[in-house]
Amino acid sequence: MTDQGRTENLNNEAQAVKAAIELGDDIRSKVRKITLDALQRGKLDAQETKRVLSSVMQGASLGASKAGIKTKEALGEALAGMDEALAKSAEAYKLALEEAAGRLRDFNKQDMEKAVNNLRTLESMLLDTLKEIAKLSTGEAREIFQTLAQHTKVNATTAGATASAAIASLEKKFGRTLREVAAAGSDVALSTTSKLAEAAAGFLGGLSDALHDSAKNMREKR
Repeated sequence: MTDQGRTENLNNEAQAVKAAIELGDDIRSKVRKITLDALQRGKLDAQETKRVLSSVMQGASLGASKAGIKTKEALGEALAGMDEALAKSAEAYKLALEEAAGRLRDFNKQDMEKAVNNLRTLESMLLDTLKEIAKLSTGEAREIFQTLAQHTKVNATTAGATASAAIASLEKKFGRTLREVAAAGSDVALSTTSKLAEAAAGFLGGLSDALHDSAKNMREKR
């Protein structure tokens, strides 16, 4: 498929990222905001996280063709923005699991186990999506995504570090592993709507708003 055909099929967040890359101004914060806004809609779970990451990276890949000599820098900034957004997701999962642990009868154990697993695999989701987009990209963008994937595999991401810190903090607070906490959840059948995924999305919305307000205040002070 041509770039024009792929562009016509992009969803809103991919279109927004493509435009941010092409404009080339403040890419990291714009991609972070676009990613956060997409992740906090509805529910925060693995399926939606993977979809958003793939969409955002697709938009970045297509936008990179207009970035010229700054393609590597632009894609690196886009990845950093996604990484920071995932780090906020880790914080949101932490808050949601803290709430669930205090009301175990209200949360299904399978729901909690999924949230724990999502928290543990945020970094690998980012790496896997990078590899997938690298295969779909062409030319310089493909080479850069491959390089970024290799770098991400070797070096810890902000998302990975935040998730690890969240897990350690929660387990210290609870005095047991997160898997043990999840296993203590309710045996009530899992409903079609995940309470914990919705709670995490809600917390992410609050964290996102606070981050955007902070960034806005800093810009106004300059």
